[in-house]
Amino acid sequence: MKKFKENIFLTEIIFNTLFLFGIEVIFRSVLNLPFFDYATLRIFLSSLFLGIVIEWFLFFIKKKRVREILWGIILLVASCYAWAQAGFRNFLGIFISVGTSSQFGAVTSYVKEFLMSYHWEYYFIFIPFLLYIYYFFISKKANQKMTNSYSLKAKISGIISLILIGACYVSTLFLSWMQNPLQLVENKKLFLSPLNSSVAVSQFGTSLFALLDIRQSIFPIHVLEEFEDTKEQETKRSFDDTNWKKLISLETDPYRNSLNRYFINRPITDINEYTGYFENKNVIVIMMESISNIITMEEYFPNFHKLLEHGWYFENNYSPRNACATGDNEFSGMTSLYPLNTSCTVNVYPENSYFTSIFRQFRQKGYTTSSYHDLDSTYYARDIFHQAMGSEEYYDGNRLNISFDSTNYLEWPSDVELMEKATSIFTQKKPFMAWITTVTAHQPYDDSSVNGDKYISLFENTEYSMTLKRYLSKAKVTDDALGTLLNSLEQHNALKDTVIVLYGDHYPYGLSDEDVQMVSPFDINEFYEIEQTPFLIYQSDLEPKVFTNKTFYMNILPTLANLFNLDYDPRFYLGEDLFSSSFSGRVVFADGSWEDDVARYNAVDSSITYFSDKTYTNQEIQKINMEIYQKKEMSKLAITNNYFDYLETSLKEMEEEKQEEKDE
Repeated sequence: MKKFKENIFLTEIIFNTLFLFGIEVIFRSVLNLPFFDYATLRIFLSSLFLGIVIEWFLFFIKKKRVREILWGIILLVASCYAWAQAGFRNFLGIFISVGTSSQFGAVTSYVKEFLMSYHWEYYFIFIPFLLYIYYFFISKKANQKMTNSYSLKAKISGIISLILIGACYVSTLFLSWMQNPLQLVENKKLFLSPLNSSVAVSQFGTSLFALLDIRQSIFPIHVLEEFEDTKEQETKRSFDDTNWKKLISLETDPYRNSLNRYFINRPITDINEYTGYFENKNVIVIMMESISNIITMEEYFPNFHKLLEHGWYFENNYSPRNACATGDNEFSGMTSLYPLNTSCTVNVYPENSYFTSIFRQFRQKGYTTSSYHDLDSTYYARDIFHQAMGSEEYYDGNRLNISFDSTNYLEWPSDVELMEKATSIFTQKKPFMAWITTVTAHQPYDDSSVNGDKYISLFENTEYSMTLKRYLSKAKVTDDALGTLLNSLEQHNALKDTVIVLYGDHYPYGLSDEDVQMVSPFDINEFYEIEQTPFLIYQSDLEPKVFTNKTFYMNILPTLANLFNLDYDPRFYLGEDLFSSSFSGRVVFADGSWEDDVARYNAVDSSITYFSDKTYTNQEIQKINMEIYQKKEMSKLAITNNYFDYLETSLKEMEEEKQEEKDE
């Protein structure tokens, strides 16, 4: 016992491992992650393993106080990282990774709002570090008699310890009884490719996730899935896959063929009673910045209410936040693909080509396509990715001559001016398909601004906070813009023949939860209910309808493709046609959690909650999870490999070769 007490090597490992593990324990507690499960054991083993490795390297430093200072720095970094992860999860809805480093700009621009969003209990994460500081100052006298015991025996013991602990850790990844059967992705796959940061942090802890994330960014690993050929489907939609099947037989790249086999075997949704409902009409898609369901309140937002009077309203629509909420949700609305979990998709892969995009599909139908935004490319590379997607003309705030200062994040441009100038352009040539992304309602809401103060007097007799009043004022400017759009379309004799589609990019996360709850018709503390946003399809002759099915932005493109009877292949869209007989009514969130009319599944802790007596079997849950996992993995693989450009080019070349053979 005396020798153990005097062995600095062992003593430092034990103490420092406990401090490192303590950070993880408090992190799990303040984020309400499960504690009494195998993930906690796994995290303890990884903390012990990291503790031995770090101590081994530090022990080459002879001076004990220098080692203690370095350990203190390590614990401070680990604490700050865990604290930041908690804050990012609360503010942006995701855990950060190396790939999402671009979103640091979203925090540095709104550092005050970011810090104000923190829950006070998140600061408990620093308790182990503070205890270490206390230990540091009282240990000088207590440890004077300890010896630097780092003999050959100690080295051998350290190696054996690492091997044993490593073996125990690896067993937690593979042993079936240490896995939750309902987990979205197996831990062995997650360890190799930790791209679902929410599940990875929950299962591995923040410290190990940081190391795995860095490794993945430098040496990426993609776990390939195998897909069996499915039987031919009997639908009124049919496709000649001869060239595609030949391409599969010739392709040697495993990633491309994994994608080929996945998409060719996806189900083909049949035509339905809504097929071609809006055929040959103009269409405008508007993604509304930070607009929540409060816009349905007629007294404050009369123009949106006008749209409701002749619109189909989907009252259970969600806009889950991703790595970069606005850019990625715009991407998904245009492609019906899931964005990457670990990077801002439109900024990292802006030049990718998608022949399946909303612009390309309408162009194929003979439409003139264009897109509009009242800011520049400060945050997202719209000037690149809109045109790569197939928008024939992209107009940003500069090109529209809208006055703004991109360095002043308090004063966003006016959506009213955006609608005035955009409408005068896209109505010139019909049929037209226009995409408009608004910006006025963007945070921050704490500070005075022109649009934030414009309508503040309307809410002076309410109990709303000043922050909420400024948000509502900005949202009302966006509502004014909708009125401007309707008037402009009427002046250009285009209103009757135009369909307007509106959805919110995300809820106004610049508001506190208390403010959001004050104007929300539902309990935002229930799972991901805070992610609900409006979704409306308007046409001046429509009979108003309210749909209760759960839906999200992934379903916009396949639904419009069916409503306008476009020449599209449903297999390429990972969302669903809302009017299809096979529509599941299931919303998938950024971390792989999901919700439908039967249940909600939490991917972070693999738990499921039912809404009624109807339930799923474990096999049914596993099937749903596997389908979601594959969709996200195949989306990631398609984006990172620019798959749709490859497929379009390859099939065209094969068709040209076939035609040349016929001509000969």
